Amino acid sequence: MQTYDYDLLVIGAGQGGLPAAHMGANLGARVALIESAKVGGT
Repeated sequence: MQTYDYDLLVIGAGQGGLPAAHMGANLGARVALIESAKVGGT
């Protein structure tokens, strides 16, 4: 079984999720971003 180690998990890469993931990464967090469709929202 594979394990993952992240500091921040963001679900949805829309208007709120994408900036949240970007800000977390800029602050040094290991970020996982989950999106089922297009990045950036609809």
